[in-house]
Amino acid sequence: MPGTGRRRLSAIAALLAPVLALALPAAPLSAQQAPPAEPVVMICGLDEVPDPDHPGGYTGWVPEIVIVTRQANGRIEVFDPILQQYVGRPIQAYVTADDRRLRTYGWALAGVRNRSGQWAERLDFRLTLDKRDSSARMTVQAQDYDNTIAGRGFCGNPRE
Repeated sequence: MPGTGRRRLSAIAALLAPVLALALPAAPLSAQQAPPAEPVVMICGLDEVPDPDHPGGYTGWVPEIVIVTRQANGRIEVFDPILQQYVGRPIQAYVTADDRRLRTYGWALAGVRNRSGQWAERLDFRLTLDKRDSSARMTVQAQDYDNTIAGRGFCGNPRE
């Protein structure tokens, strides 16, 4: 569903800030740093890029909000409405690429069926953050399908 990413992200962060502020200090998520002493969080607001080959232009596989956390032990977890529906809890994610400009997080969801009844053995999610301006890109690739679903938006820490 198209919208204004920064405005929606600000509204989401404002709603979640009181809850997250109790336990989550502001700190960047980095694969190159030692694990922080306390958990940290990043919230992303995303819009799916319309797909002309899909009825209505949208597949629903790009979540409007993604929450990425780094636990005190260094474990990275991700949560979004899709994971809420299919798994019911956060799952582990990994840093798949990291340099001075970009950081990419990856995770997968197994055994899903979309609203049209199409089955995918696995969906691979990649969330790439541009460290310069906090813009974000998401790609979702279904195993054994040729198309790649894309989304764009912005990420931030609710305490910043």
